[in-house]
Amino acid sequence: MKQTSITRVTPEQLGYKDRGIVKWLGMMLSDHSEALKKEKMNNQRIEVEAKDEMTEADIANVLYKAFVTDSPVSIQANVMRDGNYYRDLPCKVSGYVENQIYLDLKDGRVTHCTLEQIRNVEAINPLDWYDKRK
Repeated sequence: MKQTSITRVTPEQLGYKDRGIVKWLGMMLSDHSEALKKEKMNNQRIEVEAKDEMTEADIANVLYKAFVTDSPVSIQANVMRDGNYYRDLPCKVSGYVENQIYLDLKDGRVTHCTLEQIRNVEAINPLDWYDKRK
């Protein structure tokens, strides 16, 4: 029986010179700068009007209806930053476990909160959620 040998040759042995991460630095820098600009714009102080504070029972009813009908809602958190409330969070209720309410965000992420963390919740038009209006 003839014995075969395997010879492995790397690209460097053939004369290829890899520049490593140097070739990616330009793209990464521009992407990073763009991401920082977007974050700065999103974090600019925006006056958010405080909505009426709802009772936990009312919040639970709206969230339950949204969960059963798979309808989108807009939630105002009961949290302030620099004297302003955060912008409303458009989402869908994906479920609940004990006191945690799980929410599907429009960008595909999933988050959770409790009833105590919600100031106001209201149903939103599904056409707005699915971007069907033009």
